[in-house]
Amino acid sequence: MKLTRVTILLVAALGLTAAAQESPGRGGLLKMWMKKKQDEKKVAALATNVATKLDVPYLTDGESAHKLDVYAPPKKDKLVPVLVHIHGGGWEIGDKKLMKSTGLFYASQNVLFITPNYRLSPKFKHPAHAEDCAAALAWAFSHAAEFGGDKTKIFLSGHSAGAHLAALLGTDPAYLQKHGLKISDLAGVIPVDTASFDLTSADNEKLVKGMVKTAFGEDPQVLKVASPLHHVTNKQRYPAFLIFNTTNRAAAAEEGKKFAEALKTAGCHARFVAVANHSHGEMASGMYEPADPVGSGILKFIFPDRP
Repeated sequence: MKLTRVTILLVAALGLTAAAQESPGRGGLLKMWMKKKQDEKKVAALATNVATKLDVPYLTDGESAHKLDVYAPPKKDKLVPVLVHIHGGGWEIGDKKLMKSTGLFYASQNVLFITPNYRLSPKFKHPAHAEDCAAALAWAFSHAAEFGGDKTKIFLSGHSAGAHLAALLGTDPAYLQKHGLKISDLAGVIPVDTASFDLTSADNEKLVKGMVKTAFGEDPQVLKVASPLHHVTNKQRYPAFLIFNTTNRAAAAEEGKKFAEALKTAGCHARFVAVANHSHGEMASGMYEPADPVGSGILKFIFPDRP
């Protein structure tokens, strides 16, 4: 039985370990939630002396979504890399507080972790999501040093819809230009298992098409402008990209590979990693597992010289 739209959104937002093709039912969702809580305890045990600062406004306009959480490693003699991570949830649901395990894990690995909330559909449509994430990213550039972070080593990641937004900010210069930044100021971009880098593609999954309609509308030109793939050109300098997709979703994996090839053709250092035997949720939880292909790959990307 196929997953319902609501369950897909929950799995994407929570980073739970549901199979992408099978409905877990209520009992399955409870088991997934319990596993997530177990993961949080395990990661918390590793993350000693991590400093957290929650609900920090990145814009002062009074919008409740314009806040972020910071997970800072213990003070070091030198500045540490920064990972700004955008949560998933089909552009409709999700919350930064669900990134606790991910934040604690990266802070325990000497990475300053910053995760924002952003305005969600259906109340808000594109470009609200991307504009908010760009503002949060600009905040990170301005404030990273206050938490021991190196603003010359800021990486941007996201899972699911968050991966699409990360890829869009890493390819369309317009969003960061509003904040006096260039996309090449990023040290790297890490999209984790987004469903589509091309919102106009007829090959997108049926459920994904429904989410895209809610968040972006149906205007072909709007969809094209909101598609990272359509911003790749040899006239632009891009940050390095590390792109993950599970092989469980063949269409999405093929699109991730296509996106990586386009970036490489444009002169960008881009690597595509196809991850076998992972559900969509396991791609998210894999981010905070050092032995997982996703977690280990990200750490190697951030710390290329680390043994």
